Amino acid sequence: QSSHKVRENAFYVRFTSSPFTSSANHIEIQHANFYKELNKSGIDVKIKNVFKRYTNVISIETDERNVKRIAEIEHVESVEPGKLYKRIEFNKKNLKNNAEDFRNETVVIAPDNDINAIHEITGVEKVRETLKLSGKGVRVGIIDSGIDYTHPALGGCFGPGCRVAFGYNFLDDNNDPYDCAGHGTFVTGIIGGIDLRDDGPGFVAYKVLPLDCPSDYDANGKVYNIHGQEFLDMVMKAIIMAVDDGMDIINLSLGPLAIMINDLAKYKGIIFISAAGNDGILGVFTSLMPSDIQNTISVGSFRTDKVLNFKAFDPKNPEFVINYITRSALAFPFQSANVKLFPMNKCSNDYKEFINTLIIIDFRENLSCIDIMIRFNNETLKPVGRFLIFPEIIEEGLPDVSVRNDAMIDSSQADILIQYLEKNTNLELDFSDKYGYMEYKSYSVVPSVFSSWGLSVELDIKPEISAPGQHMFSTFLVNLPPYILDSGTSFSSPYIAGIAALYIEVFGKPQSYEQLKVAFMNNAVPYKDRNNLLAPVVIQGAGFVDAFKLLKATSFVYPPKINLNDTVHFNGHHTLKIYNVGRKEMKYKLSHLPAPSFNGYNKTFVRNYINLEYFPKQEQCAGVEFDYNRIAVPPKSNVEVSVTFTLPKKIPKDLHLFYSGWLEIIPVDENIPTMTVPYAGLADDARSLPLFQTPRFPVLVNLTRNVISKEDPIATFTLKLLNITDGTHDYPFVLLNLATPTSNLITEILDANNKFLGWVKYFTGIKYRKKPIVFIVHWDGLIHYNLDNMTEPGTPAPDGDYFIRIKALKMFGDINNEKEYETWVSPKFKIKRSA
Repeated sequence: QSSHKVRENAFYVRFTSSPFTSSANHIEIQHANFYKELNKSGIDVKIKNVFKRYTNVISIETDERNVKRIAEIEHVESVEPGKLYKRIEFNKKNLKNNAEDFRNETVVIAPDNDINAIHEITGVEKVRETLKLSGKGVRVGIIDSGIDYTHPALGGCFGPGCRVAFGYNFLDDNNDPYDCAGHGTFVTGIIGGIDLRDDGPGFVAYKVLPLDCPSDYDANGKVYNIHGQEFLDMVMKAIIMAVDDGMDIINLSLGPLAIMINDLAKYKGIIFISAAGNDGILGVFTSLMPSDIQNTISVGSFRTDKVLNFKAFDPKNPEFVINYITRSALAFPFQSANVKLFPMNKCSNDYKEFINTLIIIDFRENLSCIDIMIRFNNETLKPVGRFLIFPEIIEEGLPDVSVRNDAMIDSSQADILIQYLEKNTNLELDFSDKYGYMEYKSYSVVPSVFSSWGLSVELDIKPEISAPGQHMFSTFLVNLPPYILDSGTSFSSPYIAGIAALYIEVFGKPQSYEQLKVAFMNNAVPYKDRNNLLAPVVIQGAGFVDAFKLLKATSFVYPPKINLNDTVHFNGHHTLKIYNVGRKEMKYKLSHLPAPSFNGYNKTFVRNYINLEYFPKQEQCAGVEFDYNRIAVPPKSNVEVSVTFTLPKKIPKDLHLFYSGWLEIIPVDENIPTMTVPYAGLADDARSLPLFQTPRFPVLVNLTRNVISKEDPIATFTLKLLNITDGTHDYPFVLLNLATPTSNLITEILDANNKFLGWVKYFTGIKYRKKPIVFIVHWDGLIHYNLDNMTEPGTPAPDGDYFIRIKALKMFGDINNEKEYETWVSPKFKIKRSA
């Protein structure tokens, strides 16, 4: 995913009428009324782009204080913020002039090993062997950083008759979508990279993702940035072009504000497959836009059972072997090297003793010393290579190291190597074996720690399905390492897109996106996690994908998932429709498979499943009753079954438990696989969920980000301009990170006696802002007295003592009910302007 933060003053105005249900004339009337009201109210707005065909949206630039008034204009449904995306710099040092050599030779990485062993556990290998499918004839639109169409595994050419038949570069406004960043190429290889064969699905590249090429530098060597609004506008234009071009599937391994997706899926049957996000360390409610939009297929990541490794030996003791992983999917280029452990307490000391050695850097106990990664790139102090050891939560994601001579070893291998080094201080390892091996990993097939958790802010089940996404092997740029390893839900999403292409090859393009979603979710397989307990639906969705099962299915169940909401909005009565599209009668047993409930809000707000508190007892899970426990469904028919849910009975106080599980539809014929329908809910009132991550956030800080506590002496701010170049001021700042999304965030000023004076900022009419975004709210010394017109000039507050108060509206809270806001008050501080 692209890194991003909220961009001030960039917004999207969505109107109530849809182009699919309203006339073009009606939409024109809404827009005309919008412009009229802006002029009438004197609201200063710059119109950036107008979208009328597949969505009814206008992108604008305006002062954020105008948002409340704009949201109140007739026919405006919502106002959503833009984002600022930063291009990832292109590392010219990594370029190698081997492109032509590579295109003319076969790359051998792991002889006698199945480099695509991942397809065994997903059923794809069985599909290829028994059904002889490849996805050929299916067109997949890749909205990403482009595609390196010169790669032989992706056809090796561009244009009519090539697998990458055409495309568009929205960054440079031309018809060449060549990828010089690699992300889109990696994604494309997962969907259908097949070496040296004109086979598999066809691709169309829509280049939008702001990952830069060498041409994107200005005269001073500074990389250009793409502002969020321009980027999101490009994504929307790319979606429109992909629909017009007749794409069967659109893959979005990125996180735009996908305003138009719901209607395109609903009214035109477009299949959108999107990454759930990589913020699992932060726990619940971290699914990424647009994956949490209702009509997408949201995909989470699993760790798989085999990973490409390379081996190093002790020549004096050949039985001692260390496995290591490189992002470049290449072994270390040198034959041997002396090995030394870098002491982490020597972060700032001289490094000369480590020249010409391979150093072991263990970050498990001291992440604060991570800047030595940069210092060791100094040419004079550079070791021949580095073994990097990370805490498990980082290790899962395979850090994006840019140096080829970097490798990662997991914690178990690291402990073995460090203990061995204590007894063999002059250890020299042999790296002469340049071929890889597919090694089994511990924990086998489990959800990735980094994979984002649901639910969505509407308490919808997200992600909906999971696929491989960790330590994935795929195509990269041919003038760099032509294949690499990488991790993220960005790569789980295209895996599902590839299976969707197989589905369309068999059944044709489905009449609706929901048909494909039902097929995927009904036939997913629930898996356990590292606790050896069923992973909650909130992290794995329906379960891990099974391609063979879904392509051979002759029955399906609707709906594909059941959202039970919170206790206030709980609806325990639902109906399943079981369809038999086969030629013979089917008999089923109905059963309930509960997952452990879990506390999504422990005291530290660290909520990945390694740290979660589980509640697996039956009375702490939902109850389920069917009106029939056994049914028979005639061929070409369907039967309805009523299901009654009851809330978990014994819920510990002050815990916000999420509960989930699966309804199992089990064929009596044991040769036919079970279908499942996941459900999930919150065993609490959503309005009780904590918003502020106290005590860590919110915090009052000064310009150097020093935290000011209530026990400290009163801090003084001069409000003085410190740096005219970057606009730095000596303002009081509040850092705020939300534990739960909110739709209203209000910043107020109180006097020394805690009396309300006025407002600083007021965010409203904006869809839920989601963590892990850190808000930085500053006060410039101006107080606003008119909440309905925050653009009026503020009044300078006199020098003196003040408090900042921040209020956040609880989930589903009443905007007009003060009791439904969570409130935080800063330590007292002083304003004393310099003379």
